[in-house]
Amino acid sequence: MSNRLKAALLLILLANILKKSPVYLLLYFLAFALFSRREWKSLPSLVGLGIFIGFLAELVGTHLCLPFGCYEYVNLQPQLFGVALFVPLAWAIFGSVAYLAAGFLFSRKTVRILFASILMVVFDLSIDPIMTSWDAWVWIRTTSLNWFGIPWTNYLGWFLVSLIIFYLYERLSDPSICSCLKRFGPGIYLLETLTFALYAPEDVKMPTLIAFALSFILLVPLTVRRLKNEGGLGSNEG
Repeated sequence: MSNRLKAALLLILLANILKKSPVYLLLYFLAFALFSRREWKSLPSLVGLGIFIGFLAELVGTHLCLPFGCYEYVNLQPQLFGVALFVPLAWAIFGSVAYLAAGFLFSRKTVRILFASILMVVFDLSIDPIMTSWDAWVWIRTTSLNWFGIPWTNYLGWFLVSLIIFYLYERLSDPSICSCLKRFGPGIYLLETLTFALYAPEDVKMPTLIAFALSFILLVPLTVRRLKNEGGLGSNEG
């Protein structure tokens, strides 16, 4: 493992330790800059799509109640056209982590995109309860079927927007990632869901623990199976 890759992974670990700090975003993007030099050269394309499509989805969502449901940003600042600027950046970070994990587990494009989108929904099982507890955004209307007060349409929206981001990334870019980085994907994902659970306010601790347990159930058996079969992989399989 190169020193650059070690430094990038250390930055991600530090970002999770400092998850409540604004420096979280900076540390992640520094790590991504290091990854993109060799191990994942097309990562900037995925980050750019995550930011652009994430912003458009949030802009439509806050004005037309589609595809997530009716909500508005309150305490999360700064904002542009009613969208908190942190959120498109989060789409880019979490999308990259989810795709990296899925990229290690599945070589078939369709399965990889679908699984990465499912992992994004699992992320939001933690994210939304935490952020609504802080009034970062509030749901104007919910549904009878909901996740701790969050409408089910929100998670359908997350899945669909994630699917668009990952589809366009695979269509427009070379998704090749060095196996030396891909094998860390499930671990980075689990670290994220674990720190969500550790840092969550007590009143929303339960949904974050459930999300972590779900991510563990989804990823660990598949990762063990993948590691057993890893000997025949090329170092740059897409």
